Amino acid sequence: MKMNILIIISIIAWLNIGLFYFLYLNEIETILIGVFRELTIIPSYLCGILFPAWILIRIVKKKLKL
Repeated sequence: MKMNILIIISIIAWLNIGLFYFLYLNEIETILIGVFRELTIIPSYLCGILFPAWILIRIVKKKLKL
């Protein structure tokens, strides 16, 4: 159950990054989008990198226990 939540959060984080990249490529830039981008982009990168690494570490630990 816990690993499923980590996977979902990781996917949502990368979708957030993809959304802002899509808006940037299509030159859709408003002040509100800029504010949300500044508030969410760093946590999204951290979640998108750290949570999959955490999942891999947990999988390796499980495999080594057996």
